[in-house]
Amino acid sequence: MSADIQQFPQSASEFESFVRNGLEGFIRHAFSHLGNIEDAEDIVQDVLLKAFRNRSELNGITRPLNYVHRMISNSCMDLIRRKETRETFIRLSTKEPFQGCEEPVESSMIQKEKAMRVNIMLENIPADQSLVIRLRLVEEMSFADIADITSSPVTTVKSRFSYGMSKLRSGLYKKKEAYDTL
Repeated sequence: MSADIQQFPQSASEFESFVRNGLEGFIRHAFSHLGNIEDAEDIVQDVLLKAFRNRSELNGITRPLNYVHRMISNSCMDLIRRKETRETFIRLSTKEPFQGCEEPVESSMIQKEKAMRVNIMLENIPADQSLVIRLRLVEEMSFADIADITSSPVTTVKSRFSYGMSKLRSGLYKKKEAYDTL
């Protein structure tokens, strides 16, 4: 067995030492994925907090450093996907051209057409899922704020968002496949 095999830190002092020794590398790792130090620090903080809270469940992990790096990679990829999805959604659902931009009439018409398509797609999924997606991506609200607004548990809001996004994605793929066959 390799010398780097050890148990996941269980006590607060063990975890503190683990973080102190690995923090700089964790942040560099996240930064290499994201290219933004603030996002990298946020991801590392969230991952370490999650790892600390779940440390008793991670007791069987024999390479904790590798495990935390994998958690960071996964969280970074999730953040990148969320940002890409949000940017695409906003770009497609913007009804008017950005203020101060002189866009040709054709471009404005294309933007309006895209916005109409996004609205139609949102109308074809359950209203509760559509509402959560609009609040999350357009209004940039947190899941907790959306839960307050809809009087739903945060877990329900998250599942509505996830199911709604899945339906939107599958609808996009089905339409793409239909166009590809023409």
